[in-house]
Amino acid sequence: MHKILPLFSIILFLFISVVKAQPEKWEIVTSDSYENKEIRYSDYVYDPNVRTVQLYAKGGSRSIPQLNSPVVRLDQQFPLVLEFDLFGDDADYFEAEIEHCNKDWTPSELQPIEFMQSYNSFKLNDFDFSMNTSVPYVHFIFQLPKVKMSGNYLLKVYREGDKDDLIITKRFVVYEKTASIASKMVEMRGSERRYMQQIDFTVNYGGLTVVNPKRDFSVTILQNGRWDNPIVNLLPRFVRGHEQVMDYSYYDGENAFLGLNEFRVFEISSVNSSGASVSSTDIMKNFRKVRLRSDLVRNKKAFNQQQNDYNGGYVIAVFGRTDYWVESDYMEVFFTLKSETPFAGDVYAYGGFSQWQLNEENKMIYDARKKAYVGSTIVKQGRYDYMYTVVNTSNMTRDDVEIEGSFNLTRNQYEILVYYRGPGDRADRVVGYRSLSANR
Repeated sequence: MHKILPLFSIILFLFISVVKAQPEKWEIVTSDSYENKEIRYSDYVYDPNVRTVQLYAKGGSRSIPQLNSPVVRLDQQFPLVLEFDLFGDDADYFEAEIEHCNKDWTPSELQPIEFMQSYNSFKLNDFDFSMNTSVPYVHFIFQLPKVKMSGNYLLKVYREGDKDDLIITKRFVVYEKTASIASKMVEMRGSERRYMQQIDFTVNYGGLTVVNPKRDFSVTILQNGRWDNPIVNLLPRFVRGHEQVMDYSYYDGENAFLGLNEFRVFEISSVNSSGASVSSTDIMKNFRKVRLRSDLVRNKKAFNQQQNDYNGGYVIAVFGRTDYWVESDYMEVFFTLKSETPFAGDVYAYGGFSQWQLNEENKMIYDARKKAYVGSTIVKQGRYDYMYTVVNTSNMTRDDVEIEGSFNLTRNQYEILVYYRGPGDRADRVVGYRSLSANR
């Protein structure tokens, strides 16, 4: 018995360590969170003075690069660009490095020399000071170096000389085209077809050495580039071994997403005219406050597809200026969500502008007199998508449908990532990628 207990304790410790290593899909970010510099293997900002963090592929089919996913092909790598602001009028000194990760965003055992083409340390020397803005800031831009193998990657930015003083982590993916994917949107059966979107697809792995397809492969599907609600570890329903094809056509909704709703939109590119959803602008001595028109609960209402959105993204822009990254000002934007009674949980406004995290700054407070939730956030001039979500703090679950509703007619963008670890591989590769649109 004395020999078994220590062994059991070791196994339990290892199990707990593995579980803790799994990154959270989302978390609530409070002012206390900034005191904790422990690395998150997710899109995260560790300093409240760091704002407007975007990582995107500078190339591809989209006319607005800021909307491109940070997903690039290994043999045709468009430059990946990181841009962000630091409040204040003094430039700080930052460095960056890149880490290879497994399919579950835990660190892989690969050393930088195995996936980098050069020394894995980069100074962020390209920056400019804001011009003619009420809020001073320093704008940084960094073009990531190319890597030499596929997989999940984490970009880490920290203050020069101190890797523990993190300010930003951002995910990106580099893929091979070794496996091919054929995909389509299909209508679900029964009542679920009104609010769910199903993605059926097949993967042809003829270019790979495969011993056991169900063990060697794993699939992740993203909706609108979001890592806070992915479908992960998807296994094929059956394998046609003679054709070297895996089929992911399900009947139980395993490969289906809530369609949710079109994103709400506001635009603050101009201070002289009202953009989308803007009710009024108060010009203070050193700051501008923008009040949006009141929002309504959309759940159990008819679907309305009036305007195009950015699938949760945002674009920095300022009317009449060409150097928008340093000439756009910061403003406080006020939200109002009408509701006769409060919801059974905390309400947050969220989107790409919050890194898909639920930030205390964007938390809504119920005003019984107004019969509405009110809140505000500080953002840079541009055009923004957003939604509301309800968080049950007792069990830390969230409900994106209670306020927004869900429809199979919603226009969404999906990305399929095929991970593979073959004989002799020490890390997960991304051997296939496919992007497809729903209802466009």
